[in-house]
Amino acid sequence: MRLRERGKRVRIRSQAASPRPVPVLEPTGRFYAPAPKPVAARVRPKRRARRVAPLWGWLWRNAEPLLWGAVLGALALSLWFSPRTQLTRLEVAGVPSEAHAELSALLNPHLQPPIALRDTPRHIERAVQSLDWVQQARWQATGVRQARLIITPRTPFAEIHGANGARLFADPTGVLFRPPNRDAKPTSGVIRLAQDDSRLPIGGQVEGEMRAALEILHAVSRRADVHRPRVQVSRTHGIRLFAQIRRGAEPPVAVQLRFGDASALEQQLPTMHRLLDTPLADLRQWEYVDISAPGSEAVKPRVTMGGQP
Repeated sequence: MRLRERGKRVRIRSQAASPRPVPVLEPTGRFYAPAPKPVAARVRPKRRARRVAPLWGWLWRNAEPLLWGAVLGALALSLWFSPRTQLTRLEVAGVPSEAHAELSALLNPHLQPPIALRDTPRHIERAVQSLDWVQQARWQATGVRQARLIITPRTPFAEIHGANGARLFADPTGVLFRPPNRDAKPTSGVIRLAQDDSRLPIGGQVEGEMRAALEILHAVSRRADVHRPRVQVSRTHGIRLFAQIRRGAEPPVAVQLRFGDASALEQQLPTMHRLLDTPLADLRQWEYVDISAPGSEAVKPRVTMGGQP
């Protein structure tokens, strides 16, 4: 039954729908009304709790730190690729003028924006040090968007002349290279090869007789009285040292020392210094001294104009 009261819709439970007790006649002639059976209440089934996926649960629990991480990451990327943090000025120090074009062609591919300032300095250092005439390259930050590349060229310690006219240089450690300046002068002396030697790779180390010749130049370069030293390397005549001895106002004297194959170089070097300390008057009488056998030097006298020593 539905009634409307003051514009409101009201639902009234109908009495016909409610169960009524029916009187029962007993054998004794009495009536009684049985009590109505209680109506079982409607029980709603329990809903099962939804299981949240482990990943979504972890994301929900760590939402705040993840959000801060995303913000900081976006800020770092914006600063990394921002034009205001990119390198705008690179100063290169220590490079000869003859190598400017070669170095510029080498560095340009590494300096294209955006520049990753974390890896680019190491890449540039390795690229520059791959040049045979570079001993060391060091990157140095000098300010905002500014850096300096300090290059140390190799020292042309010894000049090497091949039999075909090729010119190479060796630094004090024995590394072979070609300096950018083709008119470079050695700081110690010259090594001449009587025949071509295929064991002279650019950027490699000298070996064998070349190593012995370099050690001889190291030894004579410490002496102030030895000038214009030259070491000749030959398969037939072995290793020979040519130099001029000059002391005071006296005229210089040309000397020649023969080392053979220089297999006993450690014993030959003290003998060389002892002979170079000989008075100039005696050195003028010698054409050469053979010290291939240490302890038993052989002196060849110089022949004069009259055929007499």
